[in-house]
Amino acid sequence: MIKRFITNYIKTIKGFSPNARLYLQANFLIGLGYAMVGVIFNLYLKEAGFQEGFIGGMLSLSGLAFGLFAIPAAMYSDKAGRKRSMLGASLLGSLFLLVRALTVSRGLLVASSFLGGLAVTVYTISTAPFMMENSRPGERTYLFSLSFAVTLLAGVLGSLAGGKLPEILSLLFRTPDKLLLYRITLVAGSAMAFASLYPLSRMTEILAAGKDEAGPIWGGNKKDWELIGKFSWCNLWVGLGAGLVIPFFNLYFAQRFNSTSGQIGVYFSVAQVATALAVLAGPQLARKMGKVKTVVLMELLSLPFLVTLGAVDNILTLAVLAFWMRASLMQMSSPISNAFTMEALPQKMRATANSITAMAWNLSWALSTAFSGWMMQRYGYSVPYYLTAFCYAVSAVSYYLFFVKVEKNMARTTGQAPSLVLGGLSNG
Repeated sequence: MIKRFITNYIKTIKGFSPNARLYLQANFLIGLGYAMVGVIFNLYLKEAGFQEGFIGGMLSLSGLAFGLFAIPAAMYSDKAGRKRSMLGASLLGSLFLLVRALTVSRGLLVASSFLGGLAVTVYTISTAPFMMENSRPGERTYLFSLSFAVTLLAGVLGSLAGGKLPEILSLLFRTPDKLLLYRITLVAGSAMAFASLYPLSRMTEILAAGKDEAGPIWGGNKKDWELIGKFSWCNLWVGLGAGLVIPFFNLYFAQRFNSTSGQIGVYFSVAQVATALAVLAGPQLARKMGKVKTVVLMELLSLPFLVTLGAVDNILTLAVLAFWMRASLMQMSSPISNAFTMEALPQKMRATANSITAMAWNLSWALSTAFSGWMMQRYGYSVPYYLTAFCYAVSAVSYYLFFVKVEKNMARTTGQAPSLVLGGLSNG
């Protein structure tokens, strides 16, 4: 049975279009580069003398850019085409990564972070339509799933490389200058992102058939908009909670436990592996329990581990285990939640829903990231984890109250549970 599954998977992948294969290559390189940068960047800023308040404010800019420009980015991608949008966004995003690696100027850091976030917005908004337009129905789930897996693999390798490279360079050059070592690592990460331009440039622009069938972006009836509002409400609370802690996990381990960059890279890599395993188990659990109950259960189960992260201050092993469990539980619910959102709405409203729920998540994430940096600087690293647990609890309870009956009605109408397609935004 397993052999047949693997054989079928490989056969389907071999049938992917050239564009799909080039996209997966580019996605891997981009994921690798951004993971290398993600592990080190906060440590780089801290070593340069910046405090958590500034770091949090600056990190929030990428989420702010996504929240403000998600809908304009979707409109631009439709007009300019997927290849041009993704190629230009990758070029600018890589360039702004390099700028951030080469400066400690507040103005340049702020500007490059915001503009880099805008570039990431255009790229991210373009990927799902690109995969839809460059795959046949029978292979579409495989492409979405493989894209998710490639991103996770790139995250594992990038986190390891980004964490270990400063330590290796320190041994090679025998220098204690952490700022220089971190800077070289950030430049290496931007180089990986720049490498994605080659596969992206080789893609062929495909005009989507039936684009006009989606209807105007503000179409839909009252019921559709009520559902979008409820999904956005739940996303808002997850974004608030995620922004309080996720951007600061590397600083959390470095400041509270004196972990090295290499150790932090390992923590992040194992978290990615645990997430991949959890995501693979998610569909089976959703088939047994239903999507809504699975999402709610995973969010609620993550709460004790968030509280543990806030409370523990002298047992590194416990903190690392709690970090891994929190990541895997919350991320398990992410593709399930995104699939349910798409299935609960008519086709013509899905792009609109995707943009608006993404705005809710990213704007709340940006706000809480800026606030959390100031709060950590003033009150320490514990309080944000307790607040995150509260935010996730509000989201979980709201999700259950809003959608448990919706899912039952959907199953009763179709006679079966809706299919699961992996993909979409991270759930926190």
